[in-house]
Amino acid sequence: MLTEQQITQFHTFGFLVLRNIITEDEHKIVSEEVEKGYANKDKSEFIGQERLQLNWTNLVPISPYLTSLLENPRFYGIAQQLLGEDAVGFDTTSNIMKGDRTTWHPDAPPNLQGLKFTFYLDRLDGESGALRIIPGSHQVGLSDAIREVRLKDNNPGPPEDPGLAINEVPCHVCETGPRDAVIMNYLNWHASWHGSSRRRMVTLKYYKNPKSPEDTEALCKFMTEVIEDRKKNKMTIHRTYSEFWLSNPENSPVRARWIKWLKEWGLIDEVAV
Repeated sequence: MLTEQQITQFHTFGFLVLRNIITEDEHKIVSEEVEKGYANKDKSEFIGQERLQLNWTNLVPISPYLTSLLENPRFYGIAQQLLGEDAVGFDTTSNIMKGDRTTWHPDAPPNLQGLKFTFYLDRLDGESGALRIIPGSHQVGLSDAIREVRLKDNNPGPPEDPGLAINEVPCHVCETGPRDAVIMNYLNWHASWHGSSRRRMVTLKYYKNPKSPEDTEALCKFMTEVIEDRKKNKMTIHRTYSEFWLSNPENSPVRARWIKWLKEWGLIDEVAV
């Protein structure tokens, strides 16, 4: 669980680097499950321009340990500290990236509150694809200001003044080891620079439970767009929620509560795997 200082840091800067949050044995299991998932994917489905990303859900039978991490108190407990006791686990994904950069972007519109744990299963630094974050950019004022900055890979200007390259933007480079995780507010602007031809990443994703009809509508609209985009781009096995996950074979009360809410929000209306 996080200390009060860590909670303050997260709300101030929008991210934390958590060292050695998984054990060596867990790293081995996670790596094995990621490789199984990768073996099942059509490699022609790499998308994302410079990023070249292959992505799939872990909520399937071949990755039971990764599925369990979404409900693990070590991670869900932190999500509850930061988002409230009724925070909702949305998904866990595996990713292989073989591009040399990811352009600057946030992961959600400003009316949503959520976070994700990101694990890179190999050691990364600023020249090998480590996550770069602009501290405090989850705050509306700074986020709006960043949109006005000319970025060479996002909204380039004329040849004589194309804007800042990814590695020229002032930021914090989250150098991580194989057992570390970065926990980040979805609204933080982030990117990566350089990287190997096979950069492995796992995410655990959580959202704040909406408290008003407007917040519920905004969350549902965004989630529906995310799911439709994944289906269009083949970024998961067709649908986020598999029959395996929905069956809740271990009768987890946490998962049962999430499934109830997701159904109420209209985000579970079919199963396909």
